[in-house]
Amino acid sequence: MKALTLLIGIIGLLCSPVTLRAEKPLDQEMYYILQKGFISVAGKTNLFNFKGEAIKHEGQLVESGGSYTGKLLLRFSQLKFDLPLVDKVLQKKEYMNSTVYPTVRIDLNNFVPLDHPTKIKANLEMHGVKKPIVITTHFQYLPPVVKVTGNFTIAQSDFGVKPYRSGLMKVKDDLKIQFKVFFCEVYEENSAQKISAATAAKLAEEDQIQVLMEKGFFGCAEIKKKRATQ
Repeated sequence: MKALTLLIGIIGLLCSPVTLRAEKPLDQEMYYILQKGFISVAGKTNLFNFKGEAIKHEGQLVESGGSYTGKLLLRFSQLKFDLPLVDKVLQKKEYMNSTVYPTVRIDLNNFVPLDHPTKIKANLEMHGVKKPIVITTHFQYLPPVVKVTGNFTIAQSDFGVKPYRSGLMKVKDDLKIQFKVFFCEVYEENSAQKISAATAAKLAEEDQIQVLMEKGFFGCAEIKKKRATQ
């Protein structure tokens, strides 16, 4: 497997069902997202701060010739906010209108990730509007897992969303989005790929990611489970 000099995501996207057996060019590698990590959306009002977090998301990374593209999808129904009645506000037509626009999608453009934090150009689609954004991102390659952390800030008004107001309370226009997500590559056909005990222990201890290495399979436990049911 090519070494990464090195997201998806957020939060981010509209993924088609994953088919692990799909044929692909020999020089292309696919990384599927795991249901681990988090995507959070944080904002402020003139009175207090609030935050929503989701641990369920969809996405993938595709490597070809040393360059990566990716996508990440977040559904508003998966965001759990610490501010009461946020779900109802999100559904209102004059605000996010999440019933009509239920997802936030991020498409990562072709990039060659680095070992230190880097700026990645992406497109974010929300509320039916697509805008270019720049994401501060860090990639950590722990074969077969790619750990991706990042953050960026958006203005709701840029996407045609009216910041919420109620009485004396006003929600600020800017929202900060942070994420930590994991992508895993699957190896089959008695792969000779190896993973060190130290790397496996690190993933298990810090991020609760279980790595498997069996005859004819090398990948992540969650993907192994999905593959067995297909």
